[in-house]
Amino acid sequence: MAPINVAIADATTLFREGLKRVLAAQSDLLVVGDAADDVEVADIVERTRPDVLLLDLEIPKRKAVPTLLKLKQKNLPTKVLIFSHFPDLESILETAKAGARGCVLKCILPSTLIEAIRKIHRGEIWVDRQLNCAETFAQFARQTRADDVEELKNEIARVLSKRELEVLALVMNGLSNQEISKSLFISVQTVKIHLNHVFGKLNVKNRTQAALLLSQSRILVDNIKRDKDTKDPPGKVVGR
Repeated sequence: MAPINVAIADATTLFREGLKRVLAAQSDLLVVGDAADDVEVADIVERTRPDVLLLDLEIPKRKAVPTLLKLKQKNLPTKVLIFSHFPDLESILETAKAGARGCVLKCILPSTLIEAIRKIHRGEIWVDRQLNCAETFAQFARQTRADDVEELKNEIARVLSKRELEVLALVMNGLSNQEISKSLFISVQTVKIHLNHVFGKLNVKNRTQAALLLSQSRILVDNIKRDKDTKDPPGKVVGR
């Protein structure tokens, strides 16, 4: 039987090396690469196609959720297990919405970690027993029903303008306001105004939650922009 290929993403070299030694002792686990930040993560995952990625919740430079969204867009089969120093429940639940299949605290026993990797590889969801959000995490991690996805997609397409969709798509790709400004040839202040409109229309608090909504809807931004071009008069902003 082929081993489970595992990649490790954490900023701390000592932590990564320790994990490599723990996993190397298991005949069914093979570490195929490691990364220290989100840029290296994307490269490692695309190059080695691991079965399971161990990803630090606070991975530099943009943390876990933008990294998960970036990986999700590539449609890779890699399953992600989140590591966290602290039980930051809101951030942990956001990783579930972004595609993570499990979460453990870094104080976990090696034997428990190995069990978690194996179960996630088999398609199960795993949440550390020390976290009191296990049921909610599992609910978010499961696939959203198709009719709910369609409803969410239609709502996003209805309330956001073409430019707001463009800005939100770039947010989902992990771009900063300055990078979005350069990409769309608009000022940083204009980017902020568009984002504030997006937050209000989607009833979310921040860019991460807005990007998660777009990701969960599996929306095809280019298609929606094309549809809106045929429906909306130039300069019109669609609102509620």
